[in-house]
Amino acid sequence: MRKCISIFPGYQKGQALILGVFLVMATAMTAVLMYNTGQTTSEKSRLVNAADAAAYSGAIYVARNLNFLAYSNRAMIANHVAIGHMVSYVSWLRYVQESIDKLDNYTRFVPYVGPAVAAVNKVLTWVKQGTEKIAPVITYGADYLNKLMYGAQVASQWSMNGVMSVGGPLNVKIMDKVAKSYHPSIRVNNKSDVHTTGGKIAAVQVVTDIAKMLQYVKGYNAKNDKGRLKKMVTDSYGISRPWITGNRGWGVNLFVVKLNKYGSTKHTMSGKKTNWEASDQLVYRWWTPKGWKSSTVASGKASAREFMKGYKGVTGYYDLRKPGKDSDQTLKVSALATMPVSTTRFMQLMGMKPGAQRLAALSRAEIFHNRPEKGFLKAGNGEYANLYNPFWQVRLTSNDI
Repeated sequence: MRKCISIFPGYQKGQALILGVFLVMATAMTAVLMYNTGQTTSEKSRLVNAADAAAYSGAIYVARNLNFLAYSNRAMIANHVAIGHMVSYVSWLRYVQESIDKLDNYTRFVPYVGPAVAAVNKVLTWVKQGTEKIAPVITYGADYLNKLMYGAQVASQWSMNGVMSVGGPLNVKIMDKVAKSYHPSIRVNNKSDVHTTGGKIAAVQVVTDIAKMLQYVKGYNAKNDKGRLKKMVTDSYGISRPWITGNRGWGVNLFVVKLNKYGSTKHTMSGKKTNWEASDQLVYRWWTPKGWKSSTVASGKASAREFMKGYKGVTGYYDLRKPGKDSDQTLKVSALATMPVSTTRFMQLMGMKPGAQRLAALSRAEIFHNRPEKGFLKAGNGEYANLYNPFWQVRLTSNDI
């Protein structure tokens, strides 16, 4: 039997080692790519969640500020109406005290009746004097409190405008802080991130939302609001309406004799003067062949500017720039969040092209005005967005791009 003998016996050993080296290298590269893909996917998911949280938190911040403006508008109007009620009360109290004082003069010599009327007159005099002393304190207090609330509105409006800003005096850093709670390297609405993939397109949405935010609300006063504030005051009288819009009166008619009580309160709100002026009087009429004659038995007057010379009521307030159906019914807050790709340096060491240096995610939240179905009366023909009812809510929404 013949035996085959190779003429190169030493060259048959170690040939599979070369293939093994290539296989190991391919496996390593595959592992690196899988690690890079997995890490990028994980970071992208984290970044998207951070962008959603940042946009939602920024929108919540804006909605709370809008609700604060609504609450404070109602509070300032309520304080102003309270002064109108107080002025009406002081006028009425002065009329009553004067009426009892005159009655005391006529009944002082009548047994039993005279002492009783005198006692009532004494008590009413104390009450009137006490009320007249405390009325200026209440008027100054309400006026000063309204000035403080308007100052708080100014600060609130400025901070609301800066919720999407990343620098300067407007920056409130709410969105950035929330995003950084997901990862310290995440930043939101940063100018340099415009150069990321899709950053310029996303920046258009961010800038559009910022511009709308800056133009959404406007400061007003009685000079430039076309009577809206005065109408809101009138609509807010509530339980004070009978005192302010009524005549606080009564009458007794006996053919040739009439005794009538009149009373009213005038509300002035203009650029030149804001005031409450109340008047009460009791008029006695009798008939003569020459006609009816009259005499004022007792009267009382009062005004807000009697207790505070420079009374302004509501110094200023914030409302939508275009209230009613013509206004934008929603506001939007955009968050362009970015973070560095953690595997970039590792891939560079492996001689691989890392691709994008930073990951980016764009999220958007919507702020809308909607009266809750439970616990509140529904407006008859619907309700447009406004800064008098604090029903501003938030939801995530889709991007424009």
